[in-house]
Amino acid sequence: MSKKHSCVIEVEVPSGSKGWQKTVEYEMKEALDNLKTAVRELGGKVYVRY
Repeated sequence: MSKKHSCVIEVEVPSGSKGWQKTVEYEMKEALDNLKTAVRELGGKVYVRY
């Protein structure tokens, strides 16, 4: 049976959810997309919570 590993990335952004939305729209979205692609290529699954 294969082991399942998980990783949680917590990011603190200014201005609460509005600050998060602005940040994600730019740099964070691209970084998260790259991470998702790499994990999926290795056969994993990615779940992102905002």
